[in-house]
Amino acid sequence: MKKVLKRTMQVLVVLLVLIVAALIIVPMVFKPQLMELAKKEINNSVNAKVEFSDFQVSLLKGFPNLYVGLKGLTVVGIDDFANDTLVAFDDFSVKVDLMSVFGMKNIKVKSVLLDNPRLTARITRDGRVNWDIAKPSVDTTNVEELTKTTTEEPSNLKVALKKFEIRKANIRYVDDSSNMSANVSNLNFILSGNMGMDFTNLSIKTTIDALTFSMGGLKYVNKAKLGFSGDIGADMVNATYTFKDNEFYINAISLFFAGSVKMPKNDIDVDVTFNTNKADFKSILSLVPAIYMKDFDGLQTSGKIKLQGFAKGTYNDKVMPNAGLELAVENAMFKYPALPKSADNINVDTKVNFDGVNMDNTTVDVERFHIELAGNPFDAQLHVSTPMSDMQVAGFFKGKIDFNTLSDVIPLDSLTLKGLLESNIDFGGRMSYIDKQQYDKFKADGTLKLNNFEFTSPDLPQGFRIIESSMKFSPRYVDLASFDSKIGKSDLKMTGRLENFIPFVFNNQTIKGNLNITSNVLNVNEFMSGDEAAVDTTAVDTAAMSIVEIPKNIDFLMTTKVNHIYYDKMDISNLTGKLAIKDGKVNMDNLNMNMLDGSLGVSGEYNTQDIKKPTIAFDMNVKGFDIPTTIKSFSMLNKIASSAKEVKGKVSTQFTMTATLDSTMSPVLNSIDAKGKLQSESIGFTNSKVFGKIADFLKKDALRNPEMKDVNLSFRVKDGRIYIDPFDTKIADFKMRIGGDMGLDQSLNFKTKMSIPRTQLGALNNLADDLLSKAASKGLNVKVSDVINLNVKIGGTTTDPEVRPDWGSSSSDDSQTTAKETVKETVKAKTKEEALKLIADAEKEAAKLHDEAVAAGDKLRAEAKEKGNKLIAEGNKKGGLAAIAAKKAADELKKDADKAAKKLVKDADAKGQALIDKAKQEAEK
Repeated sequence: MKKVLKRTMQVLVVLLVLIVAALIIVPMVFKPQLMELAKKEINNSVNAKVEFSDFQVSLLKGFPNLYVGLKGLTVVGIDDFANDTLVAFDDFSVKVDLMSVFGMKNIKVKSVLLDNPRLTARITRDGRVNWDIAKPSVDTTNVEELTKTTTEEPSNLKVALKKFEIRKANIRYVDDSSNMSANVSNLNFILSGNMGMDFTNLSIKTTIDALTFSMGGLKYVNKAKLGFSGDIGADMVNATYTFKDNEFYINAISLFFAGSVKMPKNDIDVDVTFNTNKADFKSILSLVPAIYMKDFDGLQTSGKIKLQGFAKGTYNDKVMPNAGLELAVENAMFKYPALPKSADNINVDTKVNFDGVNMDNTTVDVERFHIELAGNPFDAQLHVSTPMSDMQVAGFFKGKIDFNTLSDVIPLDSLTLKGLLESNIDFGGRMSYIDKQQYDKFKADGTLKLNNFEFTSPDLPQGFRIIESSMKFSPRYVDLASFDSKIGKSDLKMTGRLENFIPFVFNNQTIKGNLNITSNVLNVNEFMSGDEAAVDTTAVDTAAMSIVEIPKNIDFLMTTKVNHIYYDKMDISNLTGKLAIKDGKVNMDNLNMNMLDGSLGVSGEYNTQDIKKPTIAFDMNVKGFDIPTTIKSFSMLNKIASSAKEVKGKVSTQFTMTATLDSTMSPVLNSIDAKGKLQSESIGFTNSKVFGKIADFLKKDALRNPEMKDVNLSFRVKDGRIYIDPFDTKIADFKMRIGGDMGLDQSLNFKTKMSIPRTQLGALNNLADDLLSKAASKGLNVKVSDVINLNVKIGGTTTDPEVRPDWGSSSSDDSQTTAKETVKETVKAKTKEEALKLIADAEKEAAKLHDEAVAAGDKLRAEAKEKGNKLIAEGNKKGGLAAIAAKKAADELKKDADKAAKKLVKDADAKGQALIDKAKQEAEK
């Protein structure tokens, strides 16, 4: 008995050693194959590029716990998101109690660590998101059934997590559709507690070094410091979480939360209150970026505050919790020790009540807002109610702000502010009064004036000035009595009237306006390049622009007159016309201007109603544009007509054009649809490769740098090609008829009929004599006239053109038998039949080669599939790694067979095409 027991113990020890050794050795032996397989499977299941540097499973590293680690992971977008790193982290590791893994019912996770994660979330203007990378893998018809099954049959698996930690996270969120962004820098988070128990205490500690939030071009939060530390009582059975000792802070203001959050099934029940522990005014000021970012520690303050709020109710798809916020500031002031003046008598009384069940019961009450900046008082009041059914507003803005003294109160550093703002506006009533034009029931009167205003900053070094601005308010409209401004070298004056102004401000309704705009100089380059570079020396790459979305709630009619506009390299003068902005479109009505040594008249529209596909539709009348200046001035013409840079002359054209724009405001070339006419008295070509090839062929240097006279042509642009109807012109002593098409990709397909005096034929006279000799040998009496008609085909590209004569369609004007007829009678009738037969035989042989290759390829694929299925069947019998390896081998067989099959077809097609090309060459001899 003792021997049996001893022998049994020895066997158990050996088995235990073998198991431990296997757990250590197996991952090491198969690690490269497993990593490669994991990467391949992951990348096959997502629309992104996924990489990781290492994957570890170890007993030694976390002994006595099992350690699982993933290192150096990156998930990078593709296509439009190719520059976005969606997710990246240095290390993701999990430590698990080894013995709990074997039971698979109550897994004890000791810790989870995510180290240095970087996340980028982006929403494009057209609503696409960069995180939607999962490829569909589940039949959508079964989703409801799957959901029902998983809901009704919960798993018995429980994961008892004790610690979850995030270190040094950086998160970036960009929403281009709403012009909103957020950046989180250096987020650290620790959640600890025994989450495997029914009742436990969770400890949370979170810090964020810098949070920045922007919307509409304004920074509402700038590098704010945030943090939360506290304990939460967790009832895991009833999914109830109760706040205990805790503190949440933003910059210098701290808040204390009380209450609980319940999450029974699909609803979330909230009953939470919060208030501030600190009653000093300085803590509230820390929320103002301009103050918190500059010498905040030395700021002198006094005054009392009250800040409290609540959220109570149910959150689901139909309702939201009720919420409230109350802020009161009493007799406060602040002053910077280094500055001579202060802000005094600050008093604020604000209450916001949000009704999550019936949002029409929501109210906003700013009962009092008063501040005195360097002795200049400003008062405001605002009340809003019934916002959903018929918004009722009431309030006023009264006071003045002397920007000249603002720098005596707040350090402005690199900013310069000057000027005087005076406001005296009173308003009150329901939006329906204005909608029904019951203006006598709505109160709105007062003025807003801004004079001698100046603003400069590092982002706007050229400065912005409002010399004079005056607005008069009434229920019916806002009268813009004057607006006289300057931005750098540009000036802008406006007068007019704005209607529906108050519903626009409070209810996002459409604002209507009729404005007169005048300017002596508008230097657009200053706004695009950020400097005051001279127009003649600095070009702005218009391709760097982005789509400018036209608001759908603006209805403006603007009459414009601008003496000079500097845009890119263009000097545009005497611009007059009307612009109508409405329903997300800008319509141009008889917009006329002088530019590029000529004039331009434009009517049409720019349409952003579908921001995914903005469009343009123009009627244009161009007179006397200088060709070199035009090509240099437009980036798009530089791309599609680069070969025309050495063309000289002036052109006039009348055309209509429609196109879709890409994200850089450039037309999508294949979407351009245009037609019209073009005229020019003279167009000169220098170093043209096309005419250079013609000159070489005809041995006439006069055609190398020709001048084309009396051009009058019709054209059409469609599907990425420019089609030119045949037109007559004259170059040197040669009359020409030119027609054909060219691609926006620079490809050429033209036919040119040339009438050439035989005295100018040069070396081609030898060819004519040869034709006469051949005709005479056939007993034909042939005479060649003094003018030879020669057809020339032009192919290839603008940078590498192919020029060759088309003898089959060339002729003389002689009334007797022509050289063309001679060739047809004596040679071509017979050779054409032979040539066609030669080509037909070659095409038949090419088709045969293709069919044979396809059949051979199909046979290869079928054999690979059969072998693969056998491998998978054998692997499934063995299970485990054998099954995985078998599937991988089967996939590789199919992949190799498919590759070989495609190569067979490709090689056969190449061989067939070579036969056809050779036949064509023989036919052309």
